[in-house]
Amino acid sequence: MRSKTLQFAALAAGAVAAPSGNQVRGREHNRRPVERRQLSYSTTIAPSSYDSTTTLDLSTVNTVYTTVNVTVTTCTESSACSTSSSALSTSIALATNATLSSTTASLNATSSAIQTSSSSSSATTSSLVPTTLSTSTSVATSTASSVESTTNAQSTTPASSPAVYVNAAMTSTLPLPPPAPTCSLLPTAPIANQEQAGDSTWGTLCQPYFPQWIGEYATAPWGANRTVNTSDATVYNDIPITNVTRYYNFTVSRGQISPDGVLRDVILVNGQYPGPVIEANWGDWIEVSVANNISNPYEGTALHWHGQLQKTTPWEDGVPGAGQCPIAPGHSYTYRYQAEVQGSSWYHAHFSAQFTAGVMGPMVVYGPSSLPYDIDVGPVMLSDWYHIPYFSIVADAVGTNYSLIPPTSDSVIINGRGQFNCSDPSYSNSTDWLASNLASNLTWTCVPDAPLAAFRFQSGKTHRLRLMNTGANGVQKFSVDYHNLTVIAVDYVPVVPYTTSVVTLGVGQRTDVLVTALDTPWASIWMRSSARGGEPCGGSEHPDAVAAIYYEDADVSSLPTSTSWVTLDDTTCVNDDLALTVPAYAVKPSNATFTQDLRLDLAVNATGDFEFRINDQGWRVDTNVPLLAQVAEGNMTFAPEWNVYNFYDNSSIILNITNNMPLVHPFHMHGHNFYVLNVGDNSTAGSNYNDTGIAKRGVSGPVFEQGATWDGSVVNPNNPLRRDGLLIPPYGFAAIQFELTNPGAWPFHCHVAWHLSGGQGMQIVYKPEQIPTIPAGQMDQTCVNWNWFTSNDGTVDQIDSGA
Repeated sequence: MRSKTLQFAALAAGAVAAPSGNQVRGREHNRRPVERRQLSYSTTIAPSSYDSTTTLDLSTVNTVYTTVNVTVTTCTESSACSTSSSALSTSIALATNATLSSTTASLNATSSAIQTSSSSSSATTSSLVPTTLSTSTSVATSTASSVESTTNAQSTTPASSPAVYVNAAMTSTLPLPPPAPTCSLLPTAPIANQEQAGDSTWGTLCQPYFPQWIGEYATAPWGANRTVNTSDATVYNDIPITNVTRYYNFTVSRGQISPDGVLRDVILVNGQYPGPVIEANWGDWIEVSVANNISNPYEGTALHWHGQLQKTTPWEDGVPGAGQCPIAPGHSYTYRYQAEVQGSSWYHAHFSAQFTAGVMGPMVVYGPSSLPYDIDVGPVMLSDWYHIPYFSIVADAVGTNYSLIPPTSDSVIINGRGQFNCSDPSYSNSTDWLASNLASNLTWTCVPDAPLAAFRFQSGKTHRLRLMNTGANGVQKFSVDYHNLTVIAVDYVPVVPYTTSVVTLGVGQRTDVLVTALDTPWASIWMRSSARGGEPCGGSEHPDAVAAIYYEDADVSSLPTSTSWVTLDDTTCVNDDLALTVPAYAVKPSNATFTQDLRLDLAVNATGDFEFRINDQGWRVDTNVPLLAQVAEGNMTFAPEWNVYNFYDNSSIILNITNNMPLVHPFHMHGHNFYVLNVGDNSTAGSNYNDTGIAKRGVSGPVFEQGATWDGSVVNPNNPLRRDGLLIPPYGFAAIQFELTNPGAWPFHCHVAWHLSGGQGMQIVYKPEQIPTIPAGQMDQTCVNWNWFTSNDGTVDQIDSGA
């Protein structure tokens, strides 16, 4: 007997003890949205005014608490359906892998029980314990279900109520679920998946599609009134209240993997590269317990949830020296924050350049879309990749040898997989080119034809790809052979859809695109990402990456043979024209009350080392003294190297940024989405770099000359683009504006790992009296542990900014 589904969509609430976040997502990931159509028979408790539900996996959940209005629908293969209704307050004890089997369905308000079994497809009796809760619950006994926990700020303990029992069973023959997708590495793997990616399945054909939202909700859990065309008040200030918390457990530790065929030391989340996905519905709370198991040598760590605003939880932003102390080795910290904005993003380490060693993974917050689509393919992570430890690269980036700035990556990978050219004579059995490693005589173990990432398309269907640049340096240019890309969102902001053939992303940026598959079920094609453009765009020794796309009837044993249909401009590294990227929900900036000029320079400090600066000042945090704690206590005196800009009681600020360097800078602002007023690269000024490649000074000071300046004009002034990261072109300018509505201690920095390590960042504070009260002990113990580690295990070798 095949497994049936018993679905409860509750008027009132329910809650259960939640398993770990990994269990939640591991189970949920087995579902593809198209499989829901198999549920042709169900027992439904339908919602009335409340349209939110919680889905529970019966393989991990023992008890469901709920207070509901019940409608039982009985259907047989030979007769029509009939229904009966009653109000119930129950707790249902459920056995693992429960199934339902009978020929009748009845409702009895005085006795009996739902019949379940963990070892048979037939039902056996289990008792019902009464309780009443305050959120809704949906229960599915199919194998394609997940777990959500409903919570509030106080407690999830259910209150008792009179006992009511229900006996419900039915008979039917449901279709078998679709076969699991083929899970394989391409081509026939010369190295095992464990060696290439650890425990990750990203980039394999066993990676399932993603749902429209998490849970068996009849309608969108964020509510029908919240669409991409709603006003600013709804988007930023009226966050959905779902009373749901998503739980995750992360362990950060060292390992060895070969993403592009070259074996290297890495730092991983749960033994995976990329790390596990974090998923939530818009308005859910996310709770992540992070254990630092980094050893040999020991390192601190901290995780940043890129693009989330943290409006009520600025201490959870994850930046050492800004909102927290690092998590000391051997200790853990639990982050808890609300998914206040929706779309695609990533989480990553924010401790030095540690994220480039592998401490990162995707985030998906489900919400309304600018356009409908059929299939959510999920994250497509584009990254440059380096073969040597990040600490060595940082040492060169902030050293005295200009020829090592910027450090060039070795290859480009997609979803953690790529192919390095092992026959390259400059790499084969040779020492690494970075000066700091010559003495160690590093050599590489390189396996040719490493497995490439692969994705599934269905002919004629429209697919959502969640593109994100999760690299260290290079600007990525993405395309799909013979297919246009319809852009529907940038960063966490839905935009008016527009069509292009190439999407450009700087480090940290995201773009959601729709791709409609051709009516060719046998086809296989390449998707491509290129980090061409040389030093100005953060190029790579091997800049071109591909990943396979297989239609449903394609031969997955062969690689695609398609050719690129786009011509890339390797000389530019800018985002799409601002006139194209128009937010779907219009917001007009308020009148700015202050304009701050910012100059981006590369300079030589007093010791002869290079330093990336903003207004002649490099950024260096004190990891033992979080700025947020200082500001919250009324201490508004800051060390110069903290590079703090206090905007006091202003209401809206313009940052007028001039880039005096021949390098692109993808700047990211924490805690805010900013308006992009204008951006350009119209400078005609020369530079010392173009003349000689080295500074023309024997003393400290700027290396380069003047870049372009903003003329005050604004593109689309009534609804300018909003986002949290922006490419500032070489010798270019950018004018951005942000509202001072989220008091805290917020970094604003270049997201090129080596530029940030070199000091190219600042911290923004304002209205300290309005900063949310930091919960007692929230950051204290983490700082106690870190202070003990730094004082007892020796001073941390902080050669860079530390952030």
